[in-house]
Amino acid sequence: MFVKECVVPLRIKKYEALLRRIAENHPMRPTILTEYKNWMAGYHGEKSLDFYLSMLPESNYLIFHNIRLKSGKYFFQMDFLLLTAAFALVLEVKNRTGEYLFQKYLNQTILHVNGSEERIKNPVLQARLQALKLKKWLREHHCPDIPIHYLFVNSNQKATIRVDPGHEQILANIINSEGLIEKISQIASQNKHAKLDKKELNKVKRLLLTNDTPENPDLLEHYHLCQNDLLPGVQCPGCNCFSMKYVYGTWVCPNCQCKSKTAHIQAINDYFLLIKPSITNSELRRYLHIGSPKSANKILKSMNLAFTGALKGRIYFPKTIHGLVPYQVP
Repeated sequence: MFVKECVVPLRIKKYEALLRRIAENHPMRPTILTEYKNWMAGYHGEKSLDFYLSMLPESNYLIFHNIRLKSGKYFFQMDFLLLTAAFALVLEVKNRTGEYLFQKYLNQTILHVNGSEERIKNPVLQARLQALKLKKWLREHHCPDIPIHYLFVNSNQKATIRVDPGHEQILANIINSEGLIEKISQIASQNKHAKLDKKELNKVKRLLLTNDTPENPDLLEHYHLCQNDLLPGVQCPGCNCFSMKYVYGTWVCPNCQCKSKTAHIQAINDYFLLIKPSITNSELRRYLHIGSPKSANKILKSMNLAFTGALKGRIYFPKTIHGLVPYQVP
């Protein structure tokens, strides 16, 4: 069963907010767009495994997507972790077009794309490292020792894999996504004896979920941007201009005459994603170009946000750590 499902990561939501808020002619926009597309390709590659993993017997497998754990001073993250009573399996998923060449010399991996080549991190070694870190983490949390296997999963149908002569043993830890279920069955057949009873399995599941720490990157800091680089205001759901005016409880676009009572929700979510996870009445007015504190207060109250303080000192924030207010384009 999917204990932690494959959902759009917070990082991608932040990229989408940043691309909404950064001007078309901003010098950093091409870089941001390229890196956003790379992250989206990775996510789609991982999401495509849902189809195959859903074929596994639900009663035998606990499936976690993007589990990020802390060991010592550092975090490590697994694209997928499959946990059973007999073994665990770490999956490192890649979704890139081209030819992967696994070289015996220095255990290097070269990706050939359209006549060019790029040395990339060896995804098999990445998977192995995550498995080693997981083994150490389980030991630190006094969990019973279980075999931990690892695989590099190629999820791109246009990618091919080649290995140097004499380096064929690495293929034992490489699989294309369409062969994943058969490979998992092979691993299961080699690990038939349960190492964890039901109580211990549930303990490990709870520990993983409790200690999972999703990545929360600061994209403004990453790209050396500040709030002044962002377009303020409410974006029109009709023509995408940032020109909507708040008129008697309704947002009106002077450009296309589109009207909405909820267009501010996306704008405030963007603020939480990019600027900071809290907002005051005065900050909202500056950000959305609202002159009236009373109107700003009405908007904030309508969103059912959590808050601290009273009167002018009140601070609003989402009710969950990474939570955003549900928003549907009217």
